[in-house]
Amino acid sequence: MKLGQVTYIDDIRSVWGNEAKDFTPWLAENLDALGAELGIDMELITTEYDVGSFSLDIFAREINTGHPIVIENQLETTDHSHLGQLITYSSGVDAKIIIWISKTVREEHRKAIDWLNQVSNEDTHFFAVEIQAITIDGSLPAPLFKVKASPNEWGKAQKAISMVGSGTKTPKQTYYHDFFTKFLAELKQRKPHFTNAKSVGYDSWFSFGSGKTGFTYSIAFRSGNRLSCELYIDMNDKELNKAKFDELIQYKEDVKPILGDLSWERLDERRACRIAAYTEVTSEDAMLDWGVRTLIDFKDTFMKYL
Repeated sequence: MKLGQVTYIDDIRSVWGNEAKDFTPWLAENLDALGAELGIDMELITTEYDVGSFSLDIFAREINTGHPIVIENQLETTDHSHLGQLITYSSGVDAKIIIWISKTVREEHRKAIDWLNQVSNEDTHFFAVEIQAITIDGSLPAPLFKVKASPNEWGKAQKAISMVGSGTKTPKQTYYHDFFTKFLAELKQRKPHFTNAKSVGYDSWFSFGSGKTGFTYSIAFRSGNRLSCELYIDMNDKELNKAKFDELIQYKEDVKPILGDLSWERLDERRACRIAAYTEVTSEDAMLDWGVRTLIDFKDTFMKYL
């Protein structure tokens, strides 16, 4: 078997000449590549977001939880100035996921990120990531992310458990966590590249990216002893949401042979819209099978219309 030769590009600025004009726009369009390395499904909110008199490189959100994500870029070796900016931006938007990307992570700053993960609560996660570029046998440059510091999820879970009277999970939250843990495992077995997510929370829903900002797929426990699979439309603009819903409903009969009779919920009193399928809550195995199968069908069907 003949294998290619990997070559590391020492001068990363030969690939992205300018951090603000080249790297940040590229990363904003390729958050899936970063998310795959970190095990996070994320979508862009905006670039160059104002936080007081400062400007945050990339402001995003975690699709499953909706938690704010801060990404600070630095095509140089990490320094104290950017560490301070990272903390300032994070406090300004109440970020839950904080990502520092640089060419090289100093050992002192790796330890600082590790310490921040140790002293923060279970919902706050810090990452230090190196960005490199490679070629294979003279190919076009390809990005390579290397995670140098990340949360110790087991440690944070133990910390949460030890906080008696604080952060204690209800039986329902525990059930949702267990159910969606099994759901994620089953989904990855049937459709390995469907999501970057590696862990689940304690909410009654689990959301997944569509590849297009403002559109998410979700599995959720609903009132009336129901489980739903849905396409949720929220582009942060009510008129845009309603216009897209009105566009999609024109394909109602086209998707019916695959997805069946859906509930087309324009939700005029709210900003967002929803297109959903519902089933009764029954045995866990039946719900897992229906949920995974329907979720895959939803994404395969609607992707051509988004």
